[in-house]
Amino acid sequence: MVHIELTFTNTLSNKPIQSIKFLKSNLNMQGFDDIDQLPTNVSVVSSIGIDFNDKTQPAVFDISFDDNPKAISLTISCPVGELIEQKFLNEQDFTQHSNRLRGMNEISDSITLNESQLLKMNFSTIQTKVIQCANMTSVPSSSGDATIYR
Repeated sequence: MVHIELTFTNTLSNKPIQSIKFLKSNLNMQGFDDIDQLPTNVSVVSSIGIDFNDKTQPAVFDISFDDNPKAISLTISCPVGELIEQKFLNEQDFTQHSNRLRGMNEISDSITLNESQLLKMNFSTIQTKVIQCANMTSVPSSSGDATIYR
């Protein structure tokens, strides 16, 4: 269940908003209490819990207000961090698990640089940016002659 805070603000200059309600949703949602009245220039924070069921499918739901038969449809995507679980593995365990996942999304490459090219580049900055972008971390290698990033 992902906790989400919604802020409702009435920017109308002369009219309070009545009866804010959640209608239907494609996912299990909990915790939203109807807002009976939202006065002019006032904000109200409301919390909901959405069960994304470990899927990337966004939550789609409708909100109605002022007993208007025409509801507003909202979509909230699941934060990617909710779909990934961090696990630390030693090299042997990692190799065992990675052999079962080969080919899913695997890229392997190497770069050869001479000394003059290396002096022109700030290698640690480039290395850090590539690792962050690819969402990788270094895995200790038993051979000691290479750094493995996974």
